[in-house]
Amino acid sequence: MACDAGALSETVVFLSHFKDLPDGRQSAKVRYPLDEVLLLCLVAVIAGAEAITDIARFGDKKLDLLRLFRPFLAGVPSPDHLGDILASLDAEHFQRCFVAWVASLTGAPEGVVAIDGKTVRRSTGSRNAEETIHMVSAFAARQRLVLGQVKAADKANEILAIPRLLDMLAMRVPS
Repeated sequence: MACDAGALSETVVFLSHFKDLPDGRQSAKVRYPLDEVLLLCLVAVIAGAEAITDIARFGDKKLDLLRLFRPFLAGVPSPDHLGDILASLDAEHFQRCFVAWVASLTGAPEGVVAIDGKTVRRSTGSRNAEETIHMVSAFAARQRLVLGQVKAADKANEILAIPRLLDMLAMRVPS
């Protein structure tokens, strides 16, 4: 299987946006490099993976494809290990890296950027109502792309999360 130069270039661009993302794991104990984990997650999600188990399964089945871009010397992590790696990341720093990468692909959003609050599916109905997750998202309508999301304290406070979201995206509401 030959590697397309454009695909390799896009991989370098993607990973360059995450190069400053801190990896809190002890470097001597790292079996799966963070760049490989991030690339695995990106490609698997683009291919339709919706859960950690889907991402790990994709990695197992498409390891030869992944090795065109990175060595994956240890293969891919198990779903549990993958979840642990992702859970150890600084979510806000990851989001800033992701938004920067998306912005590099799309350029400045043209047209309408919709701001919308939603309750995360399956986060309600728990024993503790405080566990319900409310997110505010910025959606570039023309590109059909979520530009960023921030968590709101509760449904009533979604309006307070909007300035944080706009600051993160470096956008201003027109006067």
